[in-house]
Amino acid sequence: MRYQVTKKRILITLLLSLLALLIVGFSLDVFIDSETNSFNQSGMGLIVLLLILGCYAQSVEVRMHPIVNAVWIGISFVALPFIMVHVIEYLSGHDVSLLPDVRFALNFFWCQLVYALLFALTNHYRWSVILGSVVCFLVGGINHFVQLFRGSPFQISDILAVGTAADVAGNYIIAINYDLLLTGSITFLAVSLAILAEFHCKRRDWKRVTASVVLLGYIVSSAAYFYSDSFWSKHNLTIDYWNPIYSYTNNGTMLSFAMGAKSMRAEKPQGYSAAMVQQTTADMLEGENANISELGMGVKLLNTSGSSVRYTADRVSASTTSSSIQSPNIIAIMNESYADLHMLGDFSTTLPVMNYFKSLNKNTIKGNLSVSTLGGGTCNTEFEFLTGLSMAFLPSGVMAYSQYINDDLESMATILSEQGYTSIAFHPGKATSWGRDKVYPNLGFEAFYTTEDMENPEYMRGAYVSDASDYEYVIQLFEEKEQDEKLFLFNVTIQNHGGYVLDTIGIPEWVAMRGEYRKYNQAEQYLSLMRASDMALKELIGYFQKVDEPTMIVFFGDHQPNVESAFIEDLKGKPLTAFDMDDVQERYTVPFFIWCNYDIEEAYYESISVNYLSTLAMEVAGVELPVYNQYLSRLYETLPAVNALGYRDSEGVWHYFREENALTPYLNGYELVQYDYLFGGRNRVDTLYQVN
Repeated sequence: MRYQVTKKRILITLLLSLLALLIVGFSLDVFIDSETNSFNQSGMGLIVLLLILGCYAQSVEVRMHPIVNAVWIGISFVALPFIMVHVIEYLSGHDVSLLPDVRFALNFFWCQLVYALLFALTNHYRWSVILGSVVCFLVGGINHFVQLFRGSPFQISDILAVGTAADVAGNYIIAINYDLLLTGSITFLAVSLAILAEFHCKRRDWKRVTASVVLLGYIVSSAAYFYSDSFWSKHNLTIDYWNPIYSYTNNGTMLSFAMGAKSMRAEKPQGYSAAMVQQTTADMLEGENANISELGMGVKLLNTSGSSVRYTADRVSASTTSSSIQSPNIIAIMNESYADLHMLGDFSTTLPVMNYFKSLNKNTIKGNLSVSTLGGGTCNTEFEFLTGLSMAFLPSGVMAYSQYINDDLESMATILSEQGYTSIAFHPGKATSWGRDKVYPNLGFEAFYTTEDMENPEYMRGAYVSDASDYEYVIQLFEEKEQDEKLFLFNVTIQNHGGYVLDTIGIPEWVAMRGEYRKYNQAEQYLSLMRASDMALKELIGYFQKVDEPTMIVFFGDHQPNVESAFIEDLKGKPLTAFDMDDVQERYTVPFFIWCNYDIEEAYYESISVNYLSTLAMEVAGVELPVYNQYLSRLYETLPAVNALGYRDSEGVWHYFREENALTPYLNGYELVQYDYLFGGRNRVDTLYQVN
């Protein structure tokens, strides 16, 4: 073994040293403890030492004996994946020592597979080592920030939504912290030592070709075996869909990420056929010629005495026909991150947050809405609302807009358009977010308006159009329609979007929490935004109260916000890892209401999931429904809430999907019909989803 210093190596070392110096220099605040105001000298010293050793390794060129060189390469292909597993888990906030041996080995396997694939593709040892380490580090780093901002781990479906992520990334503060510096320094040193070796042979030498072929064969065969049902069964590999953070902690990040790929494909339900779909809907409707007037959403209400009563079909009919109102204008507003955090636990604030929403009772149907996403994934709530489909029967982690709406598909927009409505959509953001510019036309919307169509909108936190400005444009679109034109307007707001660490520019009043909760600044910013939303809502309803045309407003949140996990744990009095099904479902619950500027009977829904909400709204509006929506109306009486995490029975008990009980046939039937709706192809029973 011979060491040699060259001018090229010295130059590389100087550049790397300068870069390392700048990184550490601009990150000095990272080493200051905010609570004690003390400087972490040992932590900084460790990071500087790792960087110096890495830079020194770059300064020398090592000539190894061929046998030593080969051994070094072999050790590197084992040591690097081993190190990167620890790096990824550290960045993800997991204790790698708690991983069972089999799961650690599988995480190691997937890291090693990254290096092997890159070597097979590049046929260059050093590039495969460098790029492989970068890929693994990025997985850990991205998961670190995704968990911080969204409260859920980085999943393979997020890659498909990279465009949407890029649209909002600038509105989050992505800062270097101690964990990133430490793991980055360890990675840099490991790579610097690994690339001391070299794979010596000509570019097209048989050794390179043979190595690539062997590695590709290993990759393909290993991946095929990993994704086999027998392998999963043998090693008891499962994904906890309703608590993905727990799943990632239990399985490891790389393994969980890879496992997600298997669940991306929607499987054909057992027994699926067009005839079975028709039979399922006919059985639910008690005959093929069932009339919607005989149906109604079977919902639990609370009367003034607090006792439960049943909301029957007769009461639905009475509420919608008492004023002889048919086919009112319908404005559906999905308010970004709109939620009532008080349902998670008691806390007090310096200013009221949702006073107007809570006071809204006359001519109002309201209650609790179960959704399938938390802290992000807005498009999935849109998908469930507009189509009446459920994320429960789609693979975990998918983004329905990105993966399934690639062609024309019936929706609330098409149903209403077939009955003389003009269906338009509005979102005060980028048209390309979640691919809405392509999805909305496929769902039957005739026009789509964005922030580019607004004149001088008001912004909050410098990045997001305010709800007040959003509603002003909603009113503008309403006023621009023809007098005899029936309007369906679907609006997705943006004011309350996540990233509650930005400045407070545009927030009219700051809502502070009292007592022990005063320390949670993210939660306070969110509550301040909610107060602004409440005041904007008051103005919106106030305008339509004065409108002569019968108009309905359907209002709901897409998901709860991702604020400090410690705040949620304090409210619930237990760590997130100890949450049971009821606790988790509380985090997947948001408010909703249906308000009309004409007389309807008031009601309170104890529980309903978003896949039913459009059907309920159209029932109350008195429009004709396709057989599919009639089916949903009846199904609600048995399964009042279904989301990606589980389902709730008519007695208010939440169940896991893996449970076998009397409700299983109803779930299976719903899955059959949904599969036909989305994936039926030539066998699809089109007549079920269209107005006669």
